[in-house]
Amino acid sequence: MAVMKLAITAIDPFTFNAVRLSLSALTLAVCVWLEQKNDRRNPVPDTATLSLSPPPSALRKWLIIAGFAIMAGGFYQILFAVGMDRTTAGNTALIMSSMPMWIAILSFFLLREKLGIAWLGLIITFAGTVIVTLQKGNFSLASENLLGNALILLAAMAWSLGAIVSRPLLKLISPIQLAFYATVGMLPLHYLMPFLMGSHDFDRIQEPSIMLCIFYSGVFSTGLAYAMWNFGVQQLGASHASVYQNLVPLIALLAAWLSPLGETITPIQMLGGFLIIFGLFVTRRLRTPPP
Repeated sequence: MAVMKLAITAIDPFTFNAVRLSLSALTLAVCVWLEQKNDRRNPVPDTATLSLSPPPSALRKWLIIAGFAIMAGGFYQILFAVGMDRTTAGNTALIMSSMPMWIAILSFFLLREKLGIAWLGLIITFAGTVIVTLQKGNFSLASENLLGNALILLAAMAWSLGAIVSRPLLKLISPIQLAFYATVGMLPLHYLMPFLMGSHDFDRIQEPSIMLCIFYSGVFSTGLAYAMWNFGVQQLGASHASVYQNLVPLIALLAAWLSPLGETITPIQMLGGFLIIFGLFVTRRLRTPPP
């Protein structure tokens, strides 16, 4: 997030998105190829589809992929980039760490999943998210980072809704394949946005510092990191792997502080971040996983 913030202080977020997501698509394509190659070498019995009754038709499958692409590959990426352009990398990391809360809430309303006493953890996380989003201490729309914080919050909700939509698909295709479809499917939109917004920054991406930021963000943050995360989940299980998610806001805050951005870590950020992480911990401990 610190690297992305450095880039969009030099060029507009729409140009940055278009180029970095092109690199992400290429990286994910290689990951999909390696994954399929490994599956052919080590075939496993296909028992996942037994739980689907009946399996979704080909049309419904691609409609779900399209819905996920629009939410996670389209709205999320645009809101995330534009929001980060208007707030700090530290705020972005803390607000994005509330995504498990939004997934739990949306699952309750859309999938009728029971939460029970886990609502206590969600309330704590929500309080932390509100504190970070409104950290300037007032509700004025003129507040320095308020608009950016609100856009990042909408981005987190868009990603969470995409995660809910995609659940039936994850029994048929891998998360890496789904991410590849979503990224490639929305590339025309991301190349259209700079022209709609009157951007003239494509010439500036040749600058070494900007190219380095785009390469890191596209290949590593949105490409290889996604593949490594899913491999880790397969090896450790979701519950164990989810603990490492709590490191994301902490590392992002330190990176933004140590990087040329020079962002300060405020006491309110520390309080809000603690409440977000503590609330998610309580939720995971108290929530009964769905069958």
